[in-house]
Amino acid sequence: MPASDHPILEYLSFRLDRLSELSKAAGSQYYENEFGVTVRDLRVLRLVALEPGLTLGRLIELSLLEKTLVSKLVSALVRQGLLRRQIGEVDARQINLFLSAEGESMVKRTYERGNTLEKDFLATLTEAELKIFNRCIDKLTDTLERRAKNAGSDDPGSAKPKRAA
Repeated sequence: MPASDHPILEYLSFRLDRLSELSKAAGSQYYENEFGVTVRDLRVLRLVALEPGLTLGRLIELSLLEKTLVSKLVSALVRQGLLRRQIGEVDARQINLFLSAEGESMVKRTYERGNTLEKDFLATLTEAELKIFNRCIDKLTDTLERRAKNAGSDDPGSAKPKRAA
C-alpha cells in the first residue's frame, strides 16, 4: 500500500489488522481448498487440541473471537464430526470440548502444512529481520497485556482488547 496523507493508514493497529486479514484470507483459501476448513475453524480445533476438555468460555477467552461466532464454529465442527461435546464431570452445567479422532487427524495434517506455509510466508524476511520482528511483537504484546491487567486506571490505553468478529 503506498504512503498516504490519511493517518489511519499509518496507524500500527490498522497495519497489523491489514496484515492479519491478508494472511487469514490466504490461509483460509488454502485450507478450504485442501482440507475444507477455514482458518477460524482451525483456530478452534487447535485450541481444543491444546487444552482437551476446555469449556466454551475458555475457548472464547483463548480464541479472541466473539462469543456468538465461537458458538457457531463449535456447532458446525461438531456437525462435521471434528469436535465432540461432553457434559462436565465436575459440573453438569458445563460442556467440555474434545477433538474427535477425525479432528485430531485434521489438526495434525494442517499443522504440517501450516508450518510450511508460514515458513514460505516468512521467507521474505532475513533471519535477522525475523528475530527483530518477533522480539518487537513480543514486546508490544507484553506491554498491552500489562495495560489490560491494569484496566480501570485513567490510562485510555489500558482497556482490555476487543475480540475479533
